[in-house]
Amino acid sequence: MAVLRYTRGYRLPIILGFLLLFSELIISFVQPLVLSVTIDSVLGSKPLSAPWYFSWLIDALGGLDTIKRNIWIMAATIVGFQLVLGVVRYFKAQCNNVSGEGIVKSLRDRLYAHIQRLPYAWHANAQTGDIIQRATNDMETVRRFFNTMMQELVRTVVMLVVGIFVMFTLSVPLTLITVVLTVPVIVTSIAYFKRISKITTVQEEAEGRLFAVIQENLTGTRVVRAFGRQVFEMEKFNEKNEENRQKTFSVIRAFAGLWSTLDGICGLEITAVLVAGILLVVGGRLTVGAFTAFTSYVYLFFWPIRGFGRALNDFSRTLVASGRIEEVMKAGEEQDLDEGFTPDLNGDICFKDVCFAYDTVPVLKDLNMTIPGGATVAFLGGTGSGKSSVSLLLQRLYDLKSGSITIGGCDIRSVKKTHLRSRIGIVLQEPYLYSKSILKNIGIKFREPALQEVTEAAVSAAVHDDIMSFEEGYETLVGERGVTLSGGQKQRVAIARALMGKSDVLIFDDSLSAVDTKTDAAIRETLTKRRQNVTTIIISHRITTLMAADKIFVLGDGRVAEEGSHAELMALGGIYKRTYDIQSANIEEGSE
Repeated sequence: MAVLRYTRGYRLPIILGFLLLFSELIISFVQPLVLSVTIDSVLGSKPLSAPWYFSWLIDALGGLDTIKRNIWIMAATIVGFQLVLGVVRYFKAQCNNVSGEGIVKSLRDRLYAHIQRLPYAWHANAQTGDIIQRATNDMETVRRFFNTMMQELVRTVVMLVVGIFVMFTLSVPLTLITVVLTVPVIVTSIAYFKRISKITTVQEEAEGRLFAVIQENLTGTRVVRAFGRQVFEMEKFNEKNEENRQKTFSVIRAFAGLWSTLDGICGLEITAVLVAGILLVVGGRLTVGAFTAFTSYVYLFFWPIRGFGRALNDFSRTLVASGRIEEVMKAGEEQDLDEGFTPDLNGDICFKDVCFAYDTVPVLKDLNMTIPGGATVAFLGGTGSGKSSVSLLLQRLYDLKSGSITIGGCDIRSVKKTHLRSRIGIVLQEPYLYSKSILKNIGIKFREPALQEVTEAAVSAAVHDDIMSFEEGYETLVGERGVTLSGGQKQRVAIARALMGKSDVLIFDDSLSAVDTKTDAAIRETLTKRRQNVTTIIISHRITTLMAADKIFVLGDGRVAEEGSHAELMALGGIYKRTYDIQSANIEEGSE
């Protein structure tokens, strides 16, 4: 199994756990023989006929004559075995817990680290709820395997091999009956193993879809309430919940069928052994002590065999869970994160014959344009025109299908990705804020952000006064995803975050849409004053946000439809002017 490779570093407690398991089994096999000798040869008068591998214990206790004179020795021996068995089981459980918890921690650490290195495209297509389930429920299944099921499988095999051998030394006829009647148990377990493996996979997938619905609802709770979608969301949840219930019932019914079938078979087998044993005792072919010991072995033998069905089917669940984890682990990590050059990125940004598509949907088609270094440029275009794709390509969150993008003459594909992204700051329309203080959110790039630098960035983003109006100031805790802040405050905090540190390029992807025009103008004026050699890219639908830019690109059908300054585009009388006229008319109507 693939997850076995993660046992590295925990193999010593695993080995110790197995040694303690074998010790437990030895004690379990010896105890019935002590009882047999006590009944037949200590309390009874039959000559000692203990197997060769047990007679050493009688000699170690002083011999049969000494034991008969001191019968308490056998009682003390049985009690002693029980005490030792308890100690062995305790330390075995400790070893299992150390190895199981350690392995799962290691696996979870590896999974989380791997997810951090997966490309943006993978995250864009993945369902968050499903990934959370793989990191929690599936991990719990793997943990149970290493804690208990792995040893249960080994225990069953050992019980089969050693148990048959020991029982043969007591009674060949009863052992043959036991072995023959064990076959239906094994066949039933294997048959159900194949069936349950399939339906467990289906149930895990249904549960993953349920987790995804819950995650989406909690993440988009503001949208749900704003559009009154509570009833729709409940219906969607009920549908997925019902699907999960049905699939879970399929698994439960399969397990119920397995356990009832195994219980019935094991009950018949034990009854057959008891009847045959009684007949052998009555016929004088088996002693009472040997029959008592054999009966103990039957219970030691059959219940682990019955448990083998459970262990086998839990193993099938583990295979499904580990397979789902491995599916994530096998996803290709983003390449060349730390390979390449680390140049300054304050030169001209040139797009040459750039083509890009999401899967099979083309977005940019032979895009050609030049963004002057240190200038402020703006992008305007309809939905799907490729405005946001430009920012994604600049940070290499996606790679080009064809063409090239250069900054200062250096192809960005030759630049180290971590360097590229650290020098290109971006503010999104829906910024994500963490459940930390405002100070930590703005200074997220630094382990210990300096208050002065954070304050300067907040002033530039026109959010300093808002922050100081809070009782705790910069130490004010932001709710999950920033729900305690208004939309404009969240955007401005995100802008301040982008201004922290040194950036050669700043991208504002419709990130001023939630602020009023006065604040919008104040932020742009401040950015102009402090930009120095920083290239600023503004993406917006609001003409008033774009009109002060040095150059404006109007995108249409994946290409540059128009470009120039505000005055030049107005004189051109094309898409830009029509958009300006429409927005101006709306503003005038609103003012009336």
